[in-house]
Amino acid sequence: MTEEAAESGVVAGDDGSEGARAAVEWAAAEAAARDTCLVVVRTVPLAVPTLSFVPGTIAPSAAELAEEQSFVDYAERELATVAAAITRRRPDVPVRTRVELGRASDELARVGERAELIVVGASGKRALPRLLLGSTAAQLVHSSTRPVVVVRPVKSPRKRVVVGVDGSPASSAAVRFAYDFADRHGCDLHAVHAWADPIGDFLEPVNAGDEGWPTVREEGERLLAESLTGLAELHPDVVVTREIGLGRAAQVLLDNAEGATLLVVGGHGRGALRGMFLGSVSHAMAYHSPCPVAIVREGTEEHP
Repeated sequence: MTEEAAESGVVAGDDGSEGARAAVEWAAAEAAARDTCLVVVRTVPLAVPTLSFVPGTIAPSAAELAEEQSFVDYAERELATVAAAITRRRPDVPVRTRVELGRASDELARVGERAELIVVGASGKRALPRLLLGSTAAQLVHSSTRPVVVVRPVKSPRKRVVVGVDGSPASSAAVRFAYDFADRHGCDLHAVHAWADPIGDFLEPVNAGDEGWPTVREEGERLLAESLTGLAELHPDVVVTREIGLGRAAQVLLDNAEGATLLVVGGHGRGALRGMFLGSVSHAMAYHSPCPVAIVREGTEEHP
């Protein structure tokens, strides 16, 4: 892939669904806050498999190519309408559109390889909102090297950003992303660390009245302090609160995310194998977060 094929700014996927349109609106607002451009991408499936172009195999027919082109033309017209609507509401945001051939998650990851972040709806035309994560979003959060925001609608969100903290490098990247987002949008920041046994959440968690709770709380407070070190000076206007939750990490974050403006988690928690698993907590947040969720991988929160 050439460098020119990638886009900077905020990249948003659009498939014409209600969820995608909400994601594009969210992305437009974020592009305005970041003073950058918005790139809206729609993908069109290939009419025939790539193998059809291998010498000695059957080439695509004229009818197949014409059908593919008609889909491309339709997508371009649809995106032009979307771009015009955004420009009317946000004339300060430059809007570009792209129609790509291929699988949506692959093309979004490719186009957004140099983007500040990639934004998608939680569910597309074939997924059930709040029950299933659309296949494009699910594949993208696993494959993209850039921060991915999965948008879900929130009624009257509080001006609060929630970030999960576990001390991992990906968590540190998530904290920096969350601090920056909170500062840009005038939100408070709530940093949450949930205590869990190192082997997972299968054991009964400690209770506040248990003998070991003071040690757990002290360790959690130390971890939160270390994770937030130096960021208050960079973002002095952000009001920060800290919480050490008792219970399963995923449930603690879900409880705190109710009504939030954004939930931010690292792409890999402790124990995850890089490049193979997203991490159990971040995976759960992508599927079940009650608000928009940003999944940030180690080293990817900075602009390339």
